[in-house]
Amino acid sequence: MGKLMLCIAILTTLIMPTLALNQISQISNLVYLTEQYPPFSFQEDGKLKGISVDLMDKMINKMDSNSNGSNIELLPWSQGYQTTLKDNNTVFFPIARLPEWKSSFKWVGPISPIQTVIFAMQERQVRVNNLKDLNKYKIGVVRGSAEQLLLTKIGVNAKNLVQVEDVDTIIKLLKSGSIDIDAWAYAEQPGIWQINRSGIIPNDYDLVYDIGDQVELFYAFNKETPDSLVWAFQNALNQTKQAKGVDGTSDYDKILYKYLPVRYINQNVTDEQVVQLVNRASSDIENDAPGTLKKISAEEPPYKDKDNPELYVYVYDTNVTFVAHADNPTLNGFQFQGKADVTGKKFADETVAGAIKNGTGWVNYVWTNPAKSGLYYKTAYYKLTRGSDGKQYIVCAGKYKAMQKSG
Repeated sequence: MGKLMLCIAILTTLIMPTLALNQISQISNLVYLTEQYPPFSFQEDGKLKGISVDLMDKMINKMDSNSNGSNIELLPWSQGYQTTLKDNNTVFFPIARLPEWKSSFKWVGPISPIQTVIFAMQERQVRVNNLKDLNKYKIGVVRGSAEQLLLTKIGVNAKNLVQVEDVDTIIKLLKSGSIDIDAWAYAEQPGIWQINRSGIIPNDYDLVYDIGDQVELFYAFNKETPDSLVWAFQNALNQTKQAKGVDGTSDYDKILYKYLPVRYINQNVTDEQVVQLVNRASSDIENDAPGTLKKISAEEPPYKDKDNPELYVYVYDTNVTFVAHADNPTLNGFQFQGKADVTGKKFADETVAGAIKNGTGWVNYVWTNPAKSGLYYKTAYYKLTRGSDGKQYIVCAGKYKAMQKSG
């Protein structure tokens, strides 16, 4: 038995480096394809950059520390899509993972959500109040794109879709006032960038309609790509998102903040619910600190809402160290003093200082959302509490902020 285990150990030692070298070889043999899709991928001063480009380089560096990053080829959308569909060792990004495409590729992501909208020049007086109104207009789409699929799916007649090969053609038609096109369907952020780059004055165009819910962008690998390689990329992306540096932020946070505005999000959590949850947890800690902290870290309700898991309690001590966390108990014992959000705000320090000085209050900051990719405005309510063990605790709960309606 001992000899068998020794043989297995020796064999494993010999095989593992071979597997690692093989994987590194597979990474270097991949053909990386992207399109002009700012702020996710775009060429500026002869250099490719953007969220998905920077993330890809981070992933490759995590898998192969000696790598100088990826060599990425810029192609029109349809060419990149078709090449990845038929050619082994190819990956195309970014691309929306729509149900119609899910089985056509192997996927790594998500990268970030996008919202598809309808753009129109103001002079065309395009008015869209509901889905039926879309069939009153001729809408430009890139042939075979996610926008074409989405519009067809929601009932826009195919004869109303003006299919072209690239975005530049659509924008030229819009600028010229061509009778061939009334509007354009595209993702909001990339569309605004493309229009501004074309020289169209912002006041000359409108975003006239949102098409459905946000969809997530991914990296699409050819179906013949080994599962182990796809998993390695996914694991590297997860690390890029989750691993926090000494400043309290991840590489993913920094990349998003570099290129994208922070978002608001509609959430079914009210300020009153947050305050009630903090008051309940505070009262329980006053009566039984050890038992309550244990239940919080066990993610038991009501400390983590079973109907809305984004509503949960977390607790600091006066040294800004987590002592209980109902959403991520692995943070227990982690000191957040001096840590900041991606804007540089030391919100945990501010929380504890505010609680010690004022007893209760709110703190605003920017954070990721486990249910969605991207950066979002968040606010948290805190309360200074003396536990049954005589120690002081700062009990907190938060919610993502919704955009305030004007007027």
